[in-house]
Formats: sequence, C-alpha cells, structure tokens
Amino acid sequence: MGAEPILFWTFAAVTIVGGLMAVFLPRVVHAIFSLLLCFGGVAAVYVLAGADFLAVVQMVVYVGGVLVLMAFGILLTGRTAEALGKKEVKHRKVGIVLSVLLFFGLWTAIRESDAFATGGAPSGAGTSAGIGTQLLTDFVVPFEFASLLLLVAMVGAAYLVRRTER
Repeated sequence: MGAEPILFWTFAAVTIVGGLMAVFLPRVVHAIFSLLLCFGGVAAVYVLAGADFLAVVQMVVYVGGVLVLMAFGILLTGRTAEALGKKEVKHRKVGIVLSVLLFFGLWTAIRESDAFATGGAPSGAGTSAGIGTQLLTDFVVPFEFASLLLLVAMVGAAYLVRRTER
C-alpha cells in the first residue's frame, strides 16, 4: 500500500474529527479553532486529488476569511466567556435526521459519478494554470464584471455602516 491512501485517510480523519469537535464542543471559541482542523483537512484532500486551485481557495477563503471573521466577530462582541459558552440546541433530532439524509445523498452521488468508477478525475483537472488561462481569455468580461460588482457592494456596505454610525 502506497503513501497516498494513508495520507488520504489521515486527512479525512482530521477533517471528520475537526468537524465533530466544531459541532460538539461547548465553547464557541474552541469550536472555531476546531474548524481550522476541518478546513485544513479538506484543503489537504484537495491537494491529494490534484486540485491545487481548490486547495488554495479553501485556505484563502475559508481559513483566511470566514474563520478569522468568525473569531473577530465573537471576540469583539464584548460578551463574557460564560455567555459565549452557553448554547441552546433546538431541533437536534431534525438536524441529525437531515445530516444522515445528506450523508447518504452525497454518498450515492459519489458512488454514481464517473470519477469514482474510473478511479479519479482526469489528469490536469483543477489545476490553477488551466483555470487562470480560461479566466483571462474566454471569461475575462464576466470575471471583470464580478470584480466590479463586488467593489460596488463593498463600497455600499461601507457607506451604510458609516451612515448608521452618525
């Protein structure tokens, strides 16, 4: 048995353990740090799958953006540690049933996919060079439109926040 299956199952276990810790830890701050394990494990699985672009996006967007935003949001709320540790869990049974249904739906989709039958994605799929070439040749207008739209949304959000502070 080669090193790749061992690495895959190691990173899969890290991802699952991090996700379970994020769900079941009583303190929100600890749950946020356990999400770091989960997101890092997912990025490592992307690297093993040869999808380097997705791995970098996973680290930049989720770890660099969402995780840091959640940490600062919680730390800057001014609540005490005791108030952050208390949580009310409503509809736990509905969440468990939906999680099991989602798991089996995703498992079925993976089993029926062509990548599972052929043993993986085609070579060169998900590389950043191919994605960059496509973005800057065939899709340059939608790419620039999306960046302009995000800029307008950011300026609008800053204006609304500044206006409500006055």
